[in-house]
Amino acid sequence: MADARIQASADQVKAAIRRYGDQLARYALPMALTKTAQDAKLAVQRALPETFDRPTPYTIKSTFVRPATKADPVAWVGFKDDWGKGTPAARYLLPNVEGGPRRDKRMERQLRAAGLLPAGMFAVPGEEAKLDAYGNMRRSEVVRILSQTRAFGEQGYTANRSDSARSRKKRRRNGYFAALPGNAGGLPPGIYQRDGADARPVVIFVRAPSYRPRFRFHDIVERAVRANIGRRLEEAVRMVNARFAARR
Repeated sequence: MADARIQASADQVKAAIRRYGDQLARYALPMALTKTAQDAKLAVQRALPETFDRPTPYTIKSTFVRPATKADPVAWVGFKDDWGKGTPAARYLLPNVEGGPRRDKRMERQLRAAGLLPAGMFAVPGEEAKLDAYGNMRRSEVVRILSQTRAFGEQGYTANRSDSARSRKKRRRNGYFAALPGNAGGLPPGIYQRDGADARPVVIFVRAPSYRPRFRFHDIVERAVRANIGRRLEEAVRMVNARFAARR
């Protein structure tokens, strides 16, 4: 999980207690830290399109905040590392934050498990790939590729294709096939679509890419904290003070 902590240091706590009193600070600090973390989250979301080309809504919404509490005055800002059936954003964003090799995407894991993607190689869109508005392969084409190369597993494979004679004939003419290293046709390793006698490159297998840190996640969070923590603490103190006053 790529994340950053927004924590109340001992000096901050002591200063808040001296200024506002023990009880007031205990309630105000978690509120201020959580609000500041939300400010940092928005700063990260705004910065993503400045670094990445057309990040998807899925990527931008993957940012999260874990609120601070009285018992644990720490708020967290990060990228989710678990999100249903999709590839967690932390999996592909973390190498851009910390550097290092890219991790497998879901399609790559399926191709690798089926023995179609060689060890140490990754899949990138080829010249003939159909891309969506965000520059990614269309899910419908990925489904067809996985189905026709049997990378779904037998149940998914049979659920996503027809085995009629007509369908088999169409696949022989226009279907997808995998070309592994050293193939007889001399094709660069990848997934191709038949077009009569021609083979159109849809996915190309490349050596493992390695990223340099380019998304300054921690710097973005730190700047947002410095810019907002003061006013957020004052706001929280006013709010808590008003609640205490209303109870009297």
